[in-house]
Amino acid sequence: MKIGLFGGSFDPVHFGHLISAKQIIDKKICDEIWFIPCFQNPLKKKPTKAEHRKKMIEIAIKNEKQIKLNETELNQKKTTYTIDTIKKLKKEFPEHEFYFVIGSKVLKEINEWKDYLELLKEVKLIVLPNPFTEIPEEIKKFNPIELNSTLSSNISSTLIRKKIKENKNVLSLLPETVFDYIKENKLY
Repeated sequence: MKIGLFGGSFDPVHFGHLISAKQIIDKKICDEIWFIPCFQNPLKKKPTKAEHRKKMIEIAIKNEKQIKLNETELNQKKTTYTIDTIKKLKKEFPEHEFYFVIGSKVLKEINEWKDYLELLKEVKLIVLPNPFTEIPEEIKKFNPIELNSTLSSNISSTLIRKKIKENKNVLSLLPETVFDYIKENKLY
């Protein structure tokens, strides 16, 4: 099976994540998408507690048969690196072919990642476009699969957290069930 590994903080998970995952499956690039929330991103400040981010993903993908939650990084309970996660999953599931899903905004910082060139050799990239960010030239030589831009490209977890803090409506940006969980647990 072809598996798309979709890493991130998912703080919170939103329609941009979900639409992109469905687009990859619909285009038959991958058979499944595995959301892999990090315990702690080494390049970002501390996210919302892992248990909340995990629960929000579970709520968002509850009815999705081809989108799964993979807890590899959460189970480490420490900062982990994408290259290590990919090697671990390839060893654990040698029968699968792995792809790595990444947003073009994040891609421009990939040279700050641990062993990023090795990562680019280990898996094929699927790039989620952002209308304001181009794929760096050094990445293009790895022939990444670039998805078509959609409205979901402009949705970000940062924007959602900001809107929630400002008491603005976010229901067009994430599933209502996820928003209910956020309210119930007084997140953001």
